[in-house]
Amino acid sequence: MQDNIQLSPHFELREFTESATARKYGIVNEPPAEAVENLKALCVHTLEPLREAMGLPIIINSGYRCKALNDKLAHSSERSQHMKGQAADFYVGNGSVSGFKCQVSSENIRERLIRAFRLILTAPKINFDQVIIYPNFIHVSYVRNGKNRRKITRGFSNGTYCALSRAEALALL
Repeated sequence: MQDNIQLSPHFELREFTESATARKYGIVNEPPAEAVENLKALCVHTLEPLREAMGLPIIINSGYRCKALNDKLAHSSERSQHMKGQAADFYVGNGSVSGFKCQVSSENIRERLIRAFRLILTAPKINFDQVIIYPNFIHVSYVRNGKNRRKITRGFSNGTYCALSRAEALALL
């Protein structure tokens, strides 16, 4: 597998295929060409514009998942967009690098997540199929060959979910 494929200016394929669970179970988490193209679209239409708007690094927790890997994860779905390369779970880093100078953000993780969630919902350059805000990360997806639903959900640590309208989501923040 070519881990060093550049998906967009700030994202490489290896960020989306790295998995401690895959290493633990000896699973080769290699995406097919179609999933790589989907990941590129996710980066170009969703993650890259978010990174530019935030001015901070977007750290991928979970990206592409082959079926074997997806089956090992608790709360995973047989219909997971991760298996198609259409989704990523992420948090926002706390510093940005401009030139040789590192700028550290004083925001905490939750504040950065809320800011990212708000930008996903409001920034005109950011398109998405589904966004779920969890206590410690955000799940976002993008459909390359189809209509993006712009579905908004709140996920809770106990595995329950609550669908939100755009107005409800913005009021929540």
